[in-house]
Formats: sequence, C-alpha cells, structure tokens
Amino acid sequence: MTLMIVCVCRRLNCTAVKEAISSGARSPECVQAHHGHQFNCGRCRTTIGEMIASEMDDRATPETLLAAE
Repeated sequence: MTLMIVCVCRRLNCTAVKEAISSGARSPECVQAHHGHQFNCGRCRTTIGEMIASEMDDRATPETLLAAE
C-alpha cells in the first residue's frame, strides 16, 4: 500500500488524515488539531477538505439524504 503525503509541513499522510476524519474532524483545521498541529503553508488545506467531502459522501445513505418538499 502506497501512502500519499498530504501535508508536507506536518508530515501527515492520507492514513493520518482519514484517521482524523473517522474520529470526527469535519474541517481541515480540525484534522490538523487532531494531530496536535496547525497549518504552516496551508497548501494541503484543499486536499484535506476534498478528503473530508469524499468521506462524507461515502457515508451518506439514502436515509440520511432528505429532500425538502
């Protein structure tokens, strides 16, 4: 399994980001805080946000997606 580095400054890989998301992180700032970090350059912010959105989309089920009538 190849681990992709998501945050070079803080040496967070995709597994570390997914761990934070699984623990309840719902923003890039929360992912960094989960690991005791803050952003340095911030280039990873978009990638982390996309990973959060993807995980939330994967977790969504028809029962949780309600449409207003």
